[in-house]
Amino acid sequence: MPRGRKKALTLDEQLEKIISDITETEERLKELKTKKLEVEEQLKMNRIVELDNFISSQGLSIDEVKELLEKR
Repeated sequence: MPRGRKKALTLDEQLEKIISDITETEERLKELKTKKLEVEEQLKMNRIVELDNFISSQGLSIDEVKELLEKR
């Protein structure tokens, strides 16, 4: 069964639709950028926790690790 033809949009309607699509896309981009920053922060915190656990497991203090790194 054939579908009905889509109504052709006027130029004004096309422009409105394009503006609406741009606005929606910009909002989505903002959301994605915020989410990206959140995930990057989580990754950073995970690395810090991992590093702290490693330093503690080696029986070192932060100051001792700093000294070792400064000597390099």
